[in-house]
Amino acid sequence: MKKIVLVSVLGTAAIANAQTGLRTTHSTTMEGLRDARKQMEVQTENSILEKLEAQRMEDEKKRFREFDSLNFSVVNDDTQTSAPTTSSF
Repeated sequence: MKKIVLVSVLGTAAIANAQTGLRTTHSTTMEGLRDARKQMEVQTENSILEKLEAQRMEDEKKRFREFDSLNFSVVNDDTQTSAPTTSSF
């Protein structure tokens, strides 16, 4: 009878250790998946930011070209005739 109880206790301990090992493996696997997902999200965000920055730079260049193409000429309006003034002292 003692041998059966001892085998039963050892068997239960072995099953408990196996389940703990599975939990640890499962936990490790989940942690790895979580890290992979975080890394993928960071890569996706960086890709979006790079595209937004490239578009912003392209828009800035376009605005500069449009601004540069405008013909800004300074017009001096010298149409008023000014008579020399003589002052008597």
